[in-house]
Amino acid sequence: MTFSIENILRSNIKMLAPYSCARDEYKGEDATFLDANENPYDTGYNRYPDPLQKAVKKRLSSIKGVSSDCILLGNGSDEIIDIIIRSVCEPAKDNIVSFVPGYAMYDVSAHINDVQVRQISLTNVFQPDWDALKKVADPRTKVIFICSPNNPVGTAVPLEKIEKICATSPNLVVVDEAYVDFSKEKSAVSLLEKYPNLIVLQTLSKAWGMAGLRLGICFASREIISVFNKVKPPYNISIETQRLALEILEKQDLFCQRRDEVIAQREALIPLLEETGLFTHVYPSDANFILVRTPQCRQLYNFLVENEVVVRLRDIPPLITGGIRITVGTPEQNELLLSLLETYKKQA
Repeated sequence: MTFSIENILRSNIKMLAPYSCARDEYKGEDATFLDANENPYDTGYNRYPDPLQKAVKKRLSSIKGVSSDCILLGNGSDEIIDIIIRSVCEPAKDNIVSFVPGYAMYDVSAHINDVQVRQISLTNVFQPDWDALKKVADPRTKVIFICSPNNPVGTAVPLEKIEKICATSPNLVVVDEAYVDFSKEKSAVSLLEKYPNLIVLQTLSKAWGMAGLRLGICFASREIISVFNKVKPPYNISIETQRLALEILEKQDLFCQRRDEVIAQREALIPLLEETGLFTHVYPSDANFILVRTPQCRQLYNFLVENEVVVRLRDIPPLITGGIRITVGTPEQNELLLSLLETYKKQA
């Protein structure tokens, strides 16, 4: 199936003249900058940041094996989700498709932009219902959002299933891989060159430990990234965020060590949670969290909060009744959690 982003862009976005600055046109490194009405006295932050984050993208390119001009950075993945919807969805006319339970910001961003949301329930094994997608999507569907590994369950979508939907869909297919670094499943980034309608979202918030910096990553074709660069705010990533991101991205050995430790802790924690006898189900996970279910979910949640351990209540009928999502912590944090669960069990 032939796909061109031009065929689904909003008409006003096609005609959009992007905000331009002299820093985009100047290709050198050093100059006397008198173009942006900045304070001339150096504070370390008196200059605007690189609007295209070239140094960070160059480093990510070497890590991810994706060309720099196929990368967009956002103020968190949430900004990128909003950019996607604003670029292709006509308000009050078009729709997106999302699978539930899942990440709520797809739907929130759509509603903010007056775009209809068509929700499809995941199957009983927490996979997208592809047959239902064929019935729900229509000519006004512009974007299909797939979260893999899924939040809040931690189930990854097999790569061959993602490839099949990319090959048959006339829409943008957005695969949100916020937790992919913890997963055994291969990233959909490997499909980018083959499918021009594919967008892959990743983040530096989870495995890279940069949640406080708010730095999301979008991988897509050059044509799509070119459009999104027109739509995004000109200076959406601060100087300090870019500087710190570069600093942390250089510590790849530390990243691998900590990621592997989280995975090891996850695999050790699952049977220990099962052994408590408190949960009707402890789900396997390809992410850095574990979903458990218990009829006492609210009482247990309140008990943990009272003891200064905050987890996430995920009571989402009908697929997830009595759910609690537990982030995998350090060994010490996980020991504290298990100790409190034993205390709760004795009191119950």
